[in-house]
Amino acid sequence: MKILPILNSYFVRYKLQNNNKGVVIKHGFNAEFIENIIFKGTCYVGPNAYWSAKGGIEIGNNVIFGPRSIIWTYNHNYMSSEFIPYGGEDILGKVIIEDNVWIGINSIILPNVTVGEGAIIGANTVVTKNVPKLAIVGGNPFRIIKYRDKDLYYKLKSEKKFYLNYKYNI
Repeated sequence: MKILPILNSYFVRYKLQNNNKGVVIKHGFNAEFIENIIFKGTCYVGPNAYWSAKGGIEIGNNVIFGPRSIIWTYNHNYMSSEFIPYGGEDILGKVIIEDNVWIGINSIILPNVTVGEGAIIGANTVVTKNVPKLAIVGGNPFRIIKYRDKDLYYKLKSEKKFYLNYKYNI
């Protein structure tokens, strides 16, 4: 058993959860540049997630990440005149996840993406561009499968029926 990765994972989870009440992060979570992660409310992060927040990650309220989610907020500069295959400064791109979003197992979210309020990202989906509000998406690259029932969504929202509040009493 490798002790260092376990301690690193524990430290990252402890620091993020301690500074953000209402955030539940399961085992195996690892992140880089944690100072660039902003939680705006309740959030559940499933086991073995990996986030690199060099370009910044902002997460709204009542957001659920399935196991092994990946968020990546930068790219290498392949147009560099210094080196090949890439060089120079990294190209940063913030990721914004709005309120009431559900992100499925093994999903990958790449730089410069906003996931709109109430969206659902299906399992194994690669998100390379913005996801519209209330959209249900899947695939690689993703495509819109359909939209949530808008009337039902806003009814539940107005009644404050948020799953994380129910599940974790937060």
